[in-house]
Amino acid sequence: MARSPDGFWRPDVRVQLVTDDDAIILLHYTGLVEPTDRFSAAAETNRQTDWADQYMRMIFRFDTGAKKYAWLNTSLFIARGRLISAAELEYEIYRVY
Repeated sequence: MARSPDGFWRPDVRVQLVTDDDAIILLHYTGLVEPTDRFSAAAETNRQTDWADQYMRMIFRFDTGAKKYAWLNTSLFIARGRLISAAELEYEIYRVY
């Protein structure tokens, strides 16, 4: 992913999820990532970061036809993220009321 002129990455991710009860949920998230020196060093050495080591904020939206999870269709979520390894992210996701 390339940095924009202001130094931030702007991910635009779309994922299909399948729940344990076989419901299909589409996830779309966008956001801002500032790859700080600590973030870059951790990614290069396959280490995790602390929450404050980078600015990684996302907006999550879900879409599903499954009645059990229909509440996701009318909810917005925000998240912060961090590296667990060079290939794995962790998010804390919060529903906005």
